[in-house]
Amino acid sequence: MTHGRQIGTFSQKMEIPPQVASMGMALVSKYLLQKATSDNASGLMSMLPSGLKNMFSDEEKTQFTTTQQDVPHEQFIDKLSNQCCNGDKQQAQKVYQKAVNTLKDKTGQQGQGLLQSILGNSGHGQV
Repeated sequence: MTHGRQIGTFSQKMEIPPQVASMGMALVSKYLLQKATSDNASGLMSMLPSGLKNMFSDEEKTQFTTTQQDVPHEQFIDKLSNQCCNGDKQQAQKVYQKAVNTLKDKTGQQGQGLLQSILGNSGHGQV
């Protein structure tokens, strides 16, 4: 399945425009990559669909695999809410949950374990 169809399916599930779905998926991916250890970020980056991976600059890709950032989940949901969901935090949480599940589906068994280790035991990303 191409990146465009993945975004189309994601936007239909969320009942949001494709451009918002694309932005949401990119922001969630970026958040997960920032939170990941260098090794986990490298692993996740290698599993991302090329269309999603290509949304990041070479500088961002390097930063993901060399620097871990502890971005609080609530702070990220605020950012997602403001950038994608017209300030609706509940909608932002739904976009986050669906994006994480979509990434788990698209990265397969190994990606699911990798995402779980990035998310830790915080419960964020659990549906």
